[in-house]
Amino acid sequence: MEGVSSAPEMDEAISTDQSSRSTKRRAKVWDHVDSELIDGKEKAVCKYCKAHLSSAAGKGTTHLNRHISVYCHAIPPEERQRFLATQKTKPDVAHVFDPVVFRGLIAKYFLSAEISFRKCEDPSWKEMINYCQPSFRLVGRQTVRSDCMLLYEEEKLQLIEQFTKLKSHVSLTADLWSSNQNLGYLGVTAHFISEDFELHKKIIAFKKISFPHTSYAVQDGITSCLLEWGLVGDLFTLTLDNASVNNRAMKDMRDALGSQMFFSGEHLHVRCSSHVLNIMVQAGLKVVPNAVGKVRDIIKVVISTPSRLQIFNSIVQTLGLRSKSGLILDVPHRWNATYDMLNEALKYKAALNRYAVEQHHECPTEEDWSKAEALHGFLQEFSDATKAFSADRHPTAHLFLKMLLVIRGVLLDENYNSNELLNEMANVMYTKFQKYWINPNIVLLIAAVLDPSMKTV
Repeated sequence: MEGVSSAPEMDEAISTDQSSRSTKRRAKVWDHVDSELIDGKEKAVCKYCKAHLSSAAGKGTTHLNRHISVYCHAIPPEERQRFLATQKTKPDVAHVFDPVVFRGLIAKYFLSAEISFRKCEDPSWKEMINYCQPSFRLVGRQTVRSDCMLLYEEEKLQLIEQFTKLKSHVSLTADLWSSNQNLGYLGVTAHFISEDFELHKKIIAFKKISFPHTSYAVQDGITSCLLEWGLVGDLFTLTLDNASVNNRAMKDMRDALGSQMFFSGEHLHVRCSSHVLNIMVQAGLKVVPNAVGKVRDIIKVVISTPSRLQIFNSIVQTLGLRSKSGLILDVPHRWNATYDMLNEALKYKAALNRYAVEQHHECPTEEDWSKAEALHGFLQEFSDATKAFSADRHPTAHLFLKMLLVIRGVLLDENYNSNELLNEMANVMYTKFQKYWINPNIVLLIAAVLDPSMKTV
């Protein structure tokens, strides 16, 4: 009968399936993870932290081993050590080469060393791999790329899992770029404090957006990033340059997602302090474009050819000054380059004057050097503030109020206002100061209040 004859076939199919699964689950890591069907897809679920990892056939267990060995924070230390002991090759046991593990190591190497995928086709690379492991079937650039994307997806899942367990909020910084081909790009970086109270910085998006950058392009790019990582409700602040399109994009995003955001997104937008400072100083330098023209001209002459620079260095050695391989010439779009130029030029004032006289070039007068020295002293305060705001390895929000008061004090300093050159600069810069910082984001003020170093007796 049909029903009777199908029973042995069913038993055989079950037996075959169990056999294949038992073969698949021989790795020690399956003692620490379970296989579950989630949303119609088979997933590996960590028994300790319940993280969902890829369990697709043929993908290997390298990512599972890495999770249990390194990333899982819920596994008991003794269990982790016991598992690590099973992963080590014992001296008295022959080493078994695993091609899947080796492919994962190749992908990790290409990523960490920032090597182009086409290097897989290099004959020297193939020769080295064949010598190390003749049995390994060489993989091409497309395979390495796929392995790298798999590694990325694994790291992404772990970071998303970390975001879901955070007890604090996440702050983002976003930057816009335009390539020579008029292609627009958006980069988003997440900043958060982990459970062990360590500051973390992760790039969570680098995507192409429409060019020129419009408020809708910026809004859509950031919104898609928030939805992809599930950060809409956990977002605290978003720092952007002070461009008009960014201001409009933040307003539109608050209108659309404000109901789901922390404090309804009221204090979401933070204007980049370094960018505002750059706008202020650039505006000031525009009113005194020729203040240090002769100093700039002699530097341009010195660095124009290697032979001239060699003559200048010989003068430096003759005068007993510290040797310098090259001076700095400022550029229009970086105000701090002007400060750097003056900082180096003043150190080698005597050498530059002597070079100008000996080589029959126009020499800066004492008045020119006095203007350069005054402008250098004025810009130094802003250079220090820029360095403080631009730090990325430690928090800077608590420094905002302190630096804000310092900058305001410099702009209103009577010593600078008594100088005709600097007075004109200070007035223009203070106008920008009042425009952008008269009502700063309250989050930055709260950070200063909570800073213990700001407390007074």
